[in-house]
Amino acid sequence: MRILVTGSNRGLGLEFVRQYLGRGERVVACCRAPDRAAELKTLQKQFADRLTVLRLEVTDAKSRAAAHRRVKRLFGALDLLVNNAGIRSGARYDSPDFGELCREDILRVFEVNAVAPLLMAERFFDLLRKGTRPRVVNITSMLGSITEKDWVFRYSYCASKAALNMFSKMLALDLRDKRVAVLALHPGHVQTDLGGSDAPLVPEQSIRGMIKVIDGLRLRDSGKFLDWRGRQIAW
Repeated sequence: MRILVTGSNRGLGLEFVRQYLGRGERVVACCRAPDRAAELKTLQKQFADRLTVLRLEVTDAKSRAAAHRRVKRLFGALDLLVNNAGIRSGARYDSPDFGELCREDILRVFEVNAVAPLLMAERFFDLLRKGTRPRVVNITSMLGSITEKDWVFRYSYCASKAALNMFSKMLALDLRDKRVAVLALHPGHVQTDLGGSDAPLVPEQSIRGMIKVIDGLRLRDSGKFLDWRGRQIAW
């Protein structure tokens, strides 16, 4: 497969890259600061023939266009786009509490977590359409489920994932007749910077499960909201 992963310098994104390389896939790993991505550099030396590391700011149109040009030259097509890049806070003033909310934080989180994945899918659509069983996978969160919402976590983060879920559903409807499948995928509660060290899942387990779900994704499944085990989540 020809795969592009955003937010690949750490956590879930890095583990996606590691596991896909481990099974022989060709991967483009994107992040904002490749020069500081030590683990990606190590993987690049080990898998020089199958791993390309690109600088990408997912919210910047010029950066998306530059990445698109590079991937087009490398592959000419794309089989899988994993929109993994995300943030929990978008401003120096970081308070998630009602009464201390920050407009700039909310807008930045929405831009990165919801708007950018949609625009990435749009930018790379021409390459996906040429791919084999093309898929767009948006890494979302059960925290974006309105049905399951029964406790307060960061307003901006949860709402941005709900927006991403809606974008995923609409994109799936829009691209169904183009034969491109779209999935909103929840990784579970994982030991990452966001999930914390007490989370029940390690990245290796979560990514192994998500890759299995992605492998099994068919066009008839497009538009679903699933977790890392393949279980459907209520919107």
